[in-house]
Amino acid sequence: MAMKINFKNFINKIKPGEPGFVYALASLVFVVGLSLIIFFGYQYFSHKNFGTAIINLDNQTTTSTPANCNYRRILDGVCVAMQTDINPKLVAVMIENHSEARPQSGLVDASIVYEAPVEANYTRFLAIYPADMIVKKIGPVRSARPYYLDWLGEYGTPMYMHVGGSPEALDIIKARNIFDLNEFYRGWYYWRSEDRSAPHNAYTSNELWGKAVGVYGEENYLNDIYGGWKFGTTIEQQNNRTTQDLVEEITVSFLPPVYEAVWKYSSTTNQYERYQMNKPHVDQDGRQIVADNVIVQKVQAKVLDEIGRQEITTVGKGDLLVFKNGEVITGYWQKNSSSSRTKFFDNNGEEIKLNSGKIWVEVVSQMNSLSFRTNDSE
Repeated sequence: MAMKINFKNFINKIKPGEPGFVYALASLVFVVGLSLIIFFGYQYFSHKNFGTAIINLDNQTTTSTPANCNYRRILDGVCVAMQTDINPKLVAVMIENHSEARPQSGLVDASIVYEAPVEANYTRFLAIYPADMIVKKIGPVRSARPYYLDWLGEYGTPMYMHVGGSPEALDIIKARNIFDLNEFYRGWYYWRSEDRSAPHNAYTSNELWGKAVGVYGEENYLNDIYGGWKFGTTIEQQNNRTTQDLVEEITVSFLPPVYEAVWKYSSTTNQYERYQMNKPHVDQDGRQIVADNVIVQKVQAKVLDEIGRQEITTVGKGDLLVFKNGEVITGYWQKNSSSSRTKFFDNNGEEIKLNSGKIWVEVVSQMNSLSFRTNDSE
């Protein structure tokens, strides 16, 4: 837009001292001011982005979102600065939950965490991070199990960090050509802490995995494109709350009391705070673990050997509970192959929209138990 006024000709028509000079000068000031308002107003409104389209996580449609959230990360639905940040490279780390491994480090920073039982119903975590996240200490890092590899396969080709593994898990890693960083063979990407005894003292960091990405990344991140879950805004989800009774507390019992996870809902933050052994579950730096979504995925499991290793169903269909915004949604999960994405559906067959942010998946078999308490429970 352009606006041109011949001010010289305008001024020359009226001389100082003439009766109309004051009125002419006032008119000139008014015209100039109005011109500036029109010009800058046009620049503002022609470039202002009042709403923008983001890539929908199911790659089928676009969704309008406020101007301050142009892009959402596929991994967890959080807002990111640029389109190139939507689909980041990922790093997955096996973190143990043995009583001698507590408190852990870096677990609070993970975008997605799977908790599932290993031997004797002890639990272990598969923690997933964007590769560019800064996490100075992560661990203790422990060994691989087969079912974690099925969940790992849902995220393209993430770097997988672990310390050894069961024989079956190590065979699967080789057969699937997983981007593997086993401490047994790549020990320089880990360190052993002196304040704990082995095997509960192996740690890594984003600085170390960054070096590994620099050495092995180009040839191993061959297929880092992955699908995602659906996400909705917090306001949208709270407006669509289906129950008046808030679920105040969720208890997932693997091997109580030592391996029992309790999630307490905070209406102030709209998050779930994690507890273990009747205490807040905190990282080594004192930060409490929280989640924006707690997903309880019910599976079938059986014990394989005298050590207590388990076989857990990851492919197929099973019951599901999704806790978000203080409510519980019942439905089912479905995973069609070892590498396909596990999807979460309500009882009407609609895919459940999660809150953007941190996601914890509690994998519960018939050997475990689940209970939750609402605000009207006696």
